[in-house]
Amino acid sequence: MNANSPTAPESATAASAASVKQQLEDALTAADFVATLETADDDTALNLTVYSSKCPFDNTVEAAAVWLLDASIDATVAWDEETFRVVLTLATAASVRTLIAALLQPWMTARTTAQQLEDILSDHGLDSTLGVGTASLNLHLADDELGSAVTLARLLGAPDVAEDLQLHRRRGVRRLTKRIEWLITGAIGSPVSAKVEPACEHEADRLTIEMSLEQARRLTKRLTAAQVADPSARLQRLLTRTVGIGAYVAWKPGEAPGSDRSRSP
Repeated sequence: MNANSPTAPESATAASAASVKQQLEDALTAADFVATLETADDDTALNLTVYSSKCPFDNTVEAAAVWLLDASIDATVAWDEETFRVVLTLATAASVRTLIAALLQPWMTARTTAQQLEDILSDHGLDSTLGVGTASLNLHLADDELGSAVTLARLLGAPDVAEDLQLHRRRGVRRLTKRIEWLITGAIGSPVSAKVEPACEHEADRLTIEMSLEQARRLTKRLTAAQVADPSARLQRLLTRTVGIGAYVAWKPGEAPGSDRSRSP
């Protein structure tokens, strides 16, 4: 045997789930998926305890087993009596990669699309929040008399979108919402849905625009072509990411309710 040839145990380890643990950790973080990931006692398999609300199956061994079978993922399922959660055990690198593709990649793609849209809106001085799903997202713009929506319309080539509207009245806000819906539909070439939540004592008007991920990409591309009023805003965002301000802090079950993250001991 060649002295440089790997032994049988080394070859097995190279193809084990544990050998790609970091890849799964990175995917869990990118997908914002709550789970705990541990190396099994045999040092080759990985145990994934699922907490995420994004999980496509119910928190039962039976439901998880059916989903794994349908997704052609070679894994076993057990019930953890301490956490009252299902635990997926992945034995091979191939099973890890299949899990990532089936469970996490759709969320990774959606979050990347949402982040790109949020970034370009921020570059234009627009504060926004986004509700993200694997097939669509909701863009929320909240401002007194929908000032952010008016700014968005200006960026899309309609600076006078609210010229004849009384935005301190609900009728004016509703009419503006419909105009914004038509404007974005025309700008990206396919219909979107828009609705407004009128202001109350403690909240500003909020416009919600629902669109598919592909529509969000088209809107991002259109806004990228628009002139940025304050180029320093984009520079500040890029510098903030470069120096690591707001860097990811590992999630621990019970410490950050509402967060959908992963951790690995």
